[in-house]
Amino acid sequence: MTIPASPPPGSGAPGSVRLLQALTLGGLILSAIFAGLQLRASAAAGPLLAEIARARLAALPLAALLAAVAGLTGTLAVARARWRAETLAPAVTWRRRIVWPAGSPMLVRKAARWPQALVVTPVAALGIAAALLVPAGDPAAPVVPRAAWLLGGGLLVLCFPLLVGERLLAAVAPSRLPEAAWLRALAFAAVLACAAAGVLELAAGFGLAWLTGRLAALLALLPAAIAAELAGRAMGRCFLPPPAAEAARGAANSILARLLAEGAAARGLAEPMRRHLGIDFAGSWALAYVRAAFAPLALLLLLAAWGLSGVALVPLDQRAVYERFGAPVRVLPPGLHLVLPWPMGRVRALEFGPVHEMALKGDTAPERFAAEAIPPGTADRLWEKENPAETWFLVAAARERQQGFQMVSADIRLFWRVGLSDADALHAAYGAADPAGLLRQTAARVAAAFFAARTLDEALGENREAMAGALRARVQRDLDASGVGLELSAVVIQALHPPGGAAGAYHAVQAAQIDADASISAERGRAFATLSGQRQAATALLTRATAAAEETLDAERADATRFAADRNADNKGAPPFRMERRLSALQTTLTAGTLTVLDHRIPPGAVPLLDLRPAPGAPLPPEERLR
Repeated sequence: MTIPASPPPGSGAPGSVRLLQALTLGGLILSAIFAGLQLRASAAAGPLLAEIARARLAALPLAALLAAVAGLTGTLAVARARWRAETLAPAVTWRRRIVWPAGSPMLVRKAARWPQALVVTPVAALGIAAALLVPAGDPAAPVVPRAAWLLGGGLLVLCFPLLVGERLLAAVAPSRLPEAAWLRALAFAAVLACAAAGVLELAAGFGLAWLTGRLAALLALLPAAIAAELAGRAMGRCFLPPPAAEAARGAANSILARLLAEGAAARGLAEPMRRHLGIDFAGSWALAYVRAAFAPLALLLLLAAWGLSGVALVPLDQRAVYERFGAPVRVLPPGLHLVLPWPMGRVRALEFGPVHEMALKGDTAPERFAAEAIPPGTADRLWEKENPAETWFLVAAARERQQGFQMVSADIRLFWRVGLSDADALHAAYGAADPAGLLRQTAARVAAAFFAARTLDEALGENREAMAGALRARVQRDLDASGVGLELSAVVIQALHPPGGAAGAYHAVQAAQIDADASISAERGRAFATLSGQRQAATALLTRATAAAEETLDAERADATRFAADRNADNKGAPPFRMERRLSALQTTLTAGTLTVLDHRIPPGAVPLLDLRPAPGAPLPPEERLR
């Protein structure tokens, strides 16, 4: 594709194109800044970002800026097409084919049709989303007056460059840029939106945050309607035939924006309504009556609104400190109260009963999940793993008669609330600018002193409930001395252990101690088993010896008794006694061997032959074996 030639000097088209490019780029930069602040404020802390998130900053000025950028982009496409047609730019070719001839007015006609839908509709849709889809801030969120005033002042200062752009567009002649009046109306709407947002922020800083949020949501509907009108006009051009080159315009015409701009210039909406909608209110008696009654009615409404600022509605979960001419008078309980109107009387809201949970380490937040849900990995409280909610404390230690220190990790949770008495409410309202921060610092200081007075064994071995009760008593005593009106409901020590980095060494020491205790117990058991065995053997040996001695004595006594009986029997009757003994001895002797009886009456020739040789294979007698 060929590159267009440079325009001739002195032509008005290049200046209009450069002006549109600069305004479009500036609008995109401002829109990106507003969108970035809104997205950053939804996840970041800090007074200014918290105020941006609460005030729903992107709803009003961002939607108006995107609507103006949508009109600028559509006009820029048509202006560049006019520039090419007026400067007789070279023909647009593609693959050696002429798509547009040199200086063809068809470029302007086509640029005013489907390209408008491509460039205007997406930007206008972003403006509608910025006005309608941005979630509203928390109306109960506290407002920091300094942050609200800073934000409102910044928005009012931002109106100056927007007003400069609006004046530049108003100074452009229609012959150079036919859409200048339309673009000027869109820029004027952006100026009004930015100024209205700044005024609402200043009002929020003065205590009217409950009203400014609703007004911002209602006012955001106007730029959303302007963006929707631009998107509808751009999409409708896709269904229309291409206009003539001299009548081709960008999709930047908005009746709502022009009614605002021309009505502000004419100091009324009657003439713009008659010109654009054909409705003439000049001869209407109703309009004349409203014009005549507007001033007293507005004054009456203003006085009524100012009087209603003396009606204070305190919710059930809050209290309020009533300040009369800047001095606190009393604490208002929940309900409806009549006080002096603003600024003679002011009401400072305070909590009444809600209990807050806070970790001792300030950069963590309590993690919540359903009772039956699967706990996430971050809920793992094994002490070997580092937990971001834990903080380290120094504990005393003594090694080889030398003083030292050790470290312990603790996850301590503080449950606190504003005291329920009126005195506590006054102290909480004026005693500290950041009660939660003061509570965290006090608790950290007390916990550091508490653990520094204990050794590691004492800190890990002491009852956690008793330790938490002692911490609560000490922290509450310091809070009472500071006079901040806070009540510490409970202190919970969820974890208390050595640092996670020392888990390996700590487990090694534990394992070595366990092994040493096991070895000592095993050796003691083995010693007891050996001693018991030796005692059993000695007892058995002593018992056997005693039994053998008793048996020997009994045998000797029996022998002595028999000998005495035999001697007595021999003295009284020797022949029979000795014959009996002889026969008894023969019986004993003959019973032990084989007996062969020979009759002496057998004739000599019939005497049997006795073969005393052992049978073959029979064992030899003992006496033969000895030979």
